[in-house]
Parts: sequence; C-alpha cells; structure tokens
Amino acid sequence: MDFGFSREEVLFRDSVREFGERYVKPHWIELDEGKYSLLDLIPRLAEHGLVGLTISSRYGGSEGSFLMAAIAAEELAKADPSLAVPVYFLLETAWPFIVQRYAKDSVKEEVLPRLVKGEAWIGIASTEPQGGSDVAGERTEAKFVNGKWLVTGEKSMVTGVSIALKLPYGGGFVTITRTGPLEARHRAITTFLLMVKRNGVVNEGIETREWDEWGRHGIPTNYLKLNNTPVDPDFILGEVNNGFKIAMEGFNVARTIIGAASIGSAMWLLEQGREWIKQRVVFGKPIASYQSISFKYAELHARLEAAKLMVYKAAWLADKFYSGDPAVSISDVAAAGAMAKMLAVEAAVDTGLEVMKWFGGMSYFRETPIARALLGILSYYVGAEGTQNIMRLIIARQVIGREVE
Repeated sequence: MDFGFSREEVLFRDSVREFGERYVKPHWIELDEGKYSLLDLIPRLAEHGLVGLTISSRYGGSEGSFLMAAIAAEELAKADPSLAVPVYFLLETAWPFIVQRYAKDSVKEEVLPRLVKGEAWIGIASTEPQGGSDVAGERTEAKFVNGKWLVTGEKSMVTGVSIALKLPYGGGFVTITRTGPLEARHRAITTFLLMVKRNGVVNEGIETREWDEWGRHGIPTNYLKLNNTPVDPDFILGEVNNGFKIAMEGFNVARTIIGAASIGSAMWLLEQGREWIKQRVVFGKPIASYQSISFKYAELHARLEAAKLMVYKAAWLADKFYSGDPAVSISDVAAAGAMAKMLAVEAAVDTGLEVMKWFGGMSYFRETPIARALLGILSYYVGAEGTQNIMRLIIARQVIGREVE
C-alpha cells in the first residue's frame, strides 16, 4: 500500500494550490457577497486545465484521474472554503465525464471542447419538488413527438442554470426524466443532455429563477421549469428507459469529489481555529492549553485525516474501475463514494461548529468568515448529491445486502 502521491500528482497539487492562492483566495469573500463573479474566474480555471479535468484530450481535456480531481477539489476548497469554486469544479468534472461516456460522438464533439474552454456548462438536473433522493420516482416526463423529445416537469434545485444562460455557448444538464409509467420506477428512467442554451440560442419552454440561499452564494442554485422543452434524439445519454444507472454513476463520482471539497474547507476551518486557540488568552493562559479545547482539536484532526483517506481510496477505486480493473465493480465505487461523502461532510460540519464555539461571539460577525465556510459545507450535509441517510442506505446495501431495503 502506498499512502503518498506520485511526483506528477505532487506537482499537480502544488500547481492547483498556487492557482488557488493567486486567483481564488483574494476573491472568495467578495464572491460570497456577490461583489465578484464566478464568470470572471471560469476562463482562468479553463486556462489551468481545471474545467472538465477528466475529459479526454480528443476534446481538449486534461485526461486527469479522479485522484487528481480529489486533490484539486481539496486545494480549491482551502482557497474558497465557502465552496462555490469547488462546487463549480466538481460539477464540471463529474457530469461532463458521464456525457463523455454515454453521449453520441456528435454531441461530445460539439459540447465538450467548448466546456473545457470555459464557454459551456454541463450540470445535473435531478431533484424535484416532491422529492430528491428517490431518483426512480422522478415525474418529469419526456414524450417523443414529431421526431423530438418534449420534456415537461419541474426541477427544484439545479446548480448553474443562470451560469449556463450567460456563457457564450450555453450549456445543458444531465436531466433525469420518465419515459414510461411511474410504477415502472427505474425501468422507465431516461437521461438526456437537455440544453438550456445551445450555440448562443436559448431553448424553448424554459422558466428559471434563482433561490436565495443562506450560504455558498458564489454559485447559483435555480428552480427550473420545463414546458414541452424540445430535446434532439441525439442528446439521449445511453438508451431510452436505461438511464437510471447512468445517473447513479454520475452521483458516485460526484460524491467522492464532494468529500474532498468538504475536507479542504474543514482543514481551512481547523487552521483558523488553531491560530485562534493559540492566541486567545483566558484566565491568563491560551485556550489551547485547556484539555477541553486541545483534546477536541486532536479528535477533529484525526477524524479529518481518516475521512481524507476514505476520500482518496474512493477516488483510487474509481480510477481502477474506469481503467478496466476487473477486481473493482461499480458497486465498489458507489459504496466508497457514499462513505467518502458521509464521513467527510459530517466531520467537516462538526469541525465548523466546534471552531465557531472556540471563536465564541466573534464567529457570529460577518467580519469573521468562519460561518461562511460552515454554511457552504451544510449544503452537502442537508442533501445535495444525496442526503446523509441515503449514503448510509447505499453502504448498508453493499455491506449487508439489498434485504436492508
């Protein structure tokens, strides 16, 4: 077993760290306050090869591994602990990879080169008003009419619609739809790359608005309503009624990168806490000298180290699977991704809450940015890319068996 990075991975980590220090860290609070736009940063991310990191060089991508994606997400989160930039990075790493695997060549050749240049967006449209984690119960319908698919329904939490509409080319979303009866569940799910804007032209039948979120303000989350929105048949991912597994595959890898981003933000929080408890004097001594503080710091540090190992194992397993290693199954990747998200996000939230207590009342002021990081992490604690209990269900199915359902 090797717990170290290769020379190439170390150089990559250092380059992302330098990028974060130079281009992200100076602006992350302005980004969170709406005084700086993610659209201004996307071209720099693209120049650095961080948009569509896992995309083939055939389409202009970097052909990076998921281990490299985890490294990058962690470093970007240290530079932007509110997680806006890491969330953009992980979405444009996981879901374009799924498009690359399952879209027709003509679609890949049109969209992916524009994505890696920072001119296009690919995201995920899954959560609906009546439920989020029950993907097999999606109610957004797609019907084939006069040579095109017409999609009607609501997606209540979609990251990046506003960005896709502002980018030069535009972009689309891996959109989970129902193409058969509701009682058919996962056997009637089809995934499309539904374009909200293509070649600068906004699609028909689209209504959208931004949610006003408590945190992670630097990247928008939208409500998306589709009313007979047309989708060219070439934009089906995989086959009709066989899209459930494709969507799950995207969530598998996204969760691993989420875990890495959560670790990066939590490490930033812990570093802020370390400096504070060494300097803050109470009853004549730094509060770090009190075991109630120092022991808790040690516990959180150990939990983050353990969660980080799980994140990197999950990324390593994904790379093994996609390189064709027969010893690794897609179920292994799914379970590891769920473990990574579950452990990392919960450890990160606990870290944020504890560091806020160390700062005391100061943590409640906008001038102290601790809460900004915690609010970003909470977006994944409460459900984005699957609730924490869904992570437990995925793990339980793997280690106990499907009879736990």
